[in-house]
Amino acid sequence: MLIRDLLNRKGSDVVTIGEQASSLDVVDLLNDKHIGSLIVTDAKGSILGIVTERDILARFHDAVKGVPVTQIMTPRAKLVVAGQSDNVEYAMSVMTKKRIRHLPVFEGDALIGLVSIGDVMKAVSKDLEFEAKILEEYISGSQSIVS
Repeated sequence: MLIRDLLNRKGSDVVTIGEQASSLDVVDLLNDKHIGSLIVTDAKGSILGIVTERDILARFHDAVKGVPVTQIMTPRAKLVVAGQSDNVEYAMSVMTKKRIRHLPVFEGDALIGLVSIGDVMKAVSKDLEFEAKILEEYISGSQSIVS
């Protein structure tokens, strides 16, 4: 399965927050939307970075002071990203190796979606369930596999 397929299933809406927002605004929006990350944009809509629950926790003392989001986010230059043509296994591998839970998806310079580790695990789990069902049916003789 490709990231494109995953985005088609889950949708490609991405919640953003402006660079002028405070860390307290970030916490409010994360809680209001029940999500774990926000893409940080400038006034023109350009991507500046990502801010996650972990960023808030890692910089807790600054976050509770209401510092600008740009002081707690992961900047664009350090973003780990995927393309829509990457496969889900690649995303899972990168997310595991880099110990991240949110992966922005770009097509060129355009942000086209965001996948979470939960999205990736759900997709992999569904694929494995399907493969197990096919193998079970083949072994029990109720379905033949065409070569």
